[in-house]
Amino acid sequence: MDLRAHYDMLNLEARRAVELAGFDFDTQINDPHDDRRGLTLLFRPDEALANSFGGFTSAIQDVLPGHYYYSRSDFHVTVMPIVSCYSGFSCDGLDLDAYRSLIQDAIAGVGSIPIQFTGVFMSPSCLMIRGYPQNNELEKLRNNLRVAFGGSNLERSLDKRYKLVTAHCTVVRFQQEVVAPAAFWEVMQHFSAFDFGMQVFEDLEFVFNDWYQRVELVKRLANFKLGE
Repeated sequence: MDLRAHYDMLNLEARRAVELAGFDFDTQINDPHDDRRGLTLLFRPDEALANSFGGFTSAIQDVLPGHYYYSRSDFHVTVMPIVSCYSGFSCDGLDLDAYRSLIQDAIAGVGSIPIQFTGVFMSPSCLMIRGYPQNNELEKLRNNLRVAFGGSNLERSLDKRYKLVTAHCTVVRFQQEVVAPAAFWEVMQHFSAFDFGMQVFEDLEFVFNDWYQRVELVKRLANFKLGE
């Protein structure tokens, strides 16, 4: 897949949707009763990359205050949602060792994954950083996971919402009505091809999480090392 063209298409579709119907916003961010939980495999940006992402969120916050800006500790790249978040999901009764074993099998022979982060894109309800894997190992890992879990009877929902092909990082979510000033679009244009940096990912986290990957609600279930 031409990932750059795919990001461009998603961004263009979002701009057209916004022009027709306006922005969407997330009504559950501040809901104390939001009990959506799931299981996710993810990468965490290191401090340098997180700070680079934070430069974009700060610039957006300056011109469009009052929304949900991910903290640096919550930035993540989703490798695979093993169980997509839904209301009432719990780890109670799950055979977590079986999950860990399948994941361990899936990462066999998968090397480290360098991802270059360049530019931003949007949906009608959130803003994201574009990530570009520099080899085929992420695609290989995802396909391995699909095969491993597809042959199991464990609860899973891989690719249930959509087939994951990108390596993006969501950094801003709108949480109320949005009237975007001209300065917002200027910031988006400024960062449209911005070089946020590259990281070689070797540590893969398996977590129990809420929808927003808030560190205070995330429980790390395992850590895996790629390339061993």
